Formats: sequence, structure tokens, C-alpha cells
Amino acid sequence: MKKFIIAGFMAILLLTIPKDATAVTYEKIPMGEFKLTAYCPCCDCSEGYNYNTYTGTRAEEGRTIAVDPDIINFGSKVMIDGHIYTAEDCGGAVSGDHIDIFMEDHDYVDEFGVQYKEVWVIRE
Repeated sequence: MKKFIIAGFMAILLLTIPKDATAVTYEKIPMGEFKLTAYCPCCDCSEGYNYNTYTGTRAEEGRTIAVDPDIINFGSKVMIDGHIYTAEDCGGAVSGDHIDIFMEDHDYVDEFGVQYKEVWVIRE
């Protein structure tokens, strides 16, 4: 069941998603369209940090994204194309409405290129 709550000018969508056989309600907060790029652990992409993130976690494909912490807080769950990532890193080129998605392989980074997608922050 979907519910819309109007808070000022922002619509918040509440989702009920099964989690370990129980229902959990999430807020899906629209952040707008972001520029998306990708990075990998190579020196060119990670500025020599390899798998080490700003928050102290080990970067993992399918989970780690780099964000501007003035826009999206570290630790936030972020939905892009239906996939939920965790904001764990930042980078010199990541500012404003720009997200860098961690990938294991530099060939995939090159293939990903630059994309523009709608982004949501997920809150329980």
C-alpha cells in the first residue's frame, strides 16, 4: 500500500517492504536528479585510497557510494534505479548533486560513464 504525505512542497512516499518476514515502513524522500559517475580501487579513481572509505569502511561494489556530505549525510541509505546503496565515501570531484558509485573493475567504470538519474534517500 502506498501513501503520500505532503510536507511543505515535498511529497514523501511511504513504502512497506518485507524484511526478514516482517513488514518495515520506509520513507522514500526525493532528492532530485543527480549526476552519477563511478570509481574503482585503482590509483587513478581512488586517489590512492584503494578500498578505504572516508567513513572507515571497506568499499564494496553494490553498497558503497561517494557523496557530498553537505547534501547527503554519511550512513544514509540512497536509492538509485531501485537499488539501495550506503553513503560511505566522499571524493575531491564529488560535490553538490553528484554521486560516485564504487565498482570493482575499471572497465565497468569506463563503461558506466556519466549518467543522470533520480535519487531518493531511504529512512526507516
